[in-house]
Amino acid sequence: MKDALTISVLSVVGLCFTLDARAEPVRNGNELALAWSQTNRVGKQAIARQATGVLHTFRYLRITAISNNWPAAGALTLLTQEPSSDLEIALVITKSLSLELAKTLTTNDSVAANGRITSIGLEAPNRLVVDPAVLKHKDRRSPKLSIELLHEIDPAAH
Repeated sequence: MKDALTISVLSVVGLCFTLDARAEPVRNGNELALAWSQTNRVGKQAIARQATGVLHTFRYLRITAISNNWPAAGALTLLTQEPSSDLEIALVITKSLSLELAKTLTTNDSVAANGRITSIGLEAPNRLVVDPAVLKHKDRRSPKLSIELLHEIDPAAH
């Protein structure tokens, strides 16, 4: 009887921890950039407060410049252009796998990335900074008009 009670209590405690340990939702960075570009100054301040520190995913980012050792030694920063809003997105890359992929990129390539937004409009009026950014893969320039399959985006995907 005592063992059954102990197992029941441990099961309830485990269930409580499981329900509390949910993953953070990933938000669409492209939609955020479009909303930022279409609002006024007060709206931009509200968007910046809500988005700072939140995980976002971006696609179709065209690389316009690559900076080595900026903002810190060993980091690589990709300055990119988001297609729907023309917002400049600075991807600060410090993780080893992302750095390996970044070394194969040149200007005018497109990438998909995700990361936490550290600032919007602070470094430059139309610049969003993602630090640290994780590069997911080289990407196409714009969305496909029909259904998009994962292996068409990333040939290494199964």
